[in-house]
Amino acid sequence: MSMLLSPTLGKLWRISLPLMLTTLSANMMFLLDRLILVRYSIEAMNAVAVAAMSCAIFQFGGVAIASIAEVFVGQYNGAGQHEKTSQPVWQMIWFSLSLFIICWPIALWVGPYVIPEPLHKEGVPFFQLVMFFSPLIAIIASLSAFFIGRGFVRLVTWCTLICNLVNAALNIVLVFGIEGYISSMGTKGSAIATIAAQSIQILLLGSVFLNKYNRKHFKTGNYQFNSTLFWDCLKVGTPSSISHMIEIAAWATLFRIAATVNLDYVTIQTVGNSMLVFFAFVTEGIQKGVIAIASNLIGARKDHLIQALFKSGCMMHLVFIFLFSIPLIFYPSIIICQFLPGVQDPTLPLYSECVAVLRLVWVYFIFDGIVWILSGILTAGGDTRFIMFMNASAAWLFAILPIYVAVHYFHVHSSTAWGLCTIYGAANLIAFFLRYRSNEWKKLILSRS
Repeated sequence: MSMLLSPTLGKLWRISLPLMLTTLSANMMFLLDRLILVRYSIEAMNAVAVAAMSCAIFQFGGVAIASIAEVFVGQYNGAGQHEKTSQPVWQMIWFSLSLFIICWPIALWVGPYVIPEPLHKEGVPFFQLVMFFSPLIAIIASLSAFFIGRGFVRLVTWCTLICNLVNAALNIVLVFGIEGYISSMGTKGSAIATIAAQSIQILLLGSVFLNKYNRKHFKTGNYQFNSTLFWDCLKVGTPSSISHMIEIAAWATLFRIAATVNLDYVTIQTVGNSMLVFFAFVTEGIQKGVIAIASNLIGARKDHLIQALFKSGCMMHLVFIFLFSIPLIFYPSIIICQFLPGVQDPTLPLYSECVAVLRLVWVYFIFDGIVWILSGILTAGGDTRFIMFMNASAAWLFAILPIYVAVHYFHVHSSTAWGLCTIYGAANLIAFFLRYRSNEWKKLILSRS
């Protein structure tokens, strides 16, 4: 526990690095799906990019609520109440299971309405399969919270790596098939591979969560429904969930805007979005490390050390900003040749637009990474309503609305649309920093309410 009560860069690195590797593995699964599918067909890659983003609206709404168990686990752990650390985990498992009631009708009927018609053939079957099993990812978040909130993140990392390998192997086999044995399944095969990998991850995490040691020392076998704690988790987690859903819906809307132009526009959007999501393993890993340390500091009544934690997070972020400049700024061709193996002429508009977009992704990453650090501190303090309001309003006011006007009335290039996204990132950063400096979030600390 002492490691979780130190805000130094070294301690944050020790907590965040395994979480980065965990998220890297999960994001690699996402990226590999697209790189495998582009070799099947560009249409399949674009369809899955749009369908996956549409699924993410609902998936990460549930994950945002389930992940709030990390805060409760961290605060119980910081306060030395170890026997309570499993209780919020079970409440979020029950919540995750209840999501099947919502996800099944969405899987059956919503797909054709959220996926552009030119991408229906490949996109709708993928959407239906992934959406049908969407609560699996919320269950993974619930179980992971038990380990992350206590600073034991290596297990989560290894489980994610194993499942990533399973997903990659199954993707290759099921997308392309094996002549004489397994028929090519295209995007359906990619969806099945993802579902299988997620199921294995639940089994691995669940078996450790319920092992003899954890049942004895952390009472993980006490699966009873606790209505008070359940609603406390929902009260804190729901604003974050709404925030994620609205913000992801904004990114999904960008795909629909792109689809109204032409499929090249969708392809450029897919390349930029894919790299943004992939490199988010850093921002998400640092944020989870910040949440784990900040919630433990709060539980131990040492929240005066959080300012040092914020500085440590920013220093770590700067290191990765420099590293990511290599592929995004100086050698974007390394990325482009993976997504567009047949487009290697720098004079082609498609190629030059991808270069411009990748460089703007890097600029956006600078702003967004600091927002995630500040969001982690506010989340640890229970200030999720502000996060909901700011993320939701900024995404639509400073990104989607200007981009819609620019694309439909001024017919701007895709790179210009991404330039507007960087303005949104900067506006979001200013708002989050002002909220952090106001100290209003300290009035909402859960263990003092």
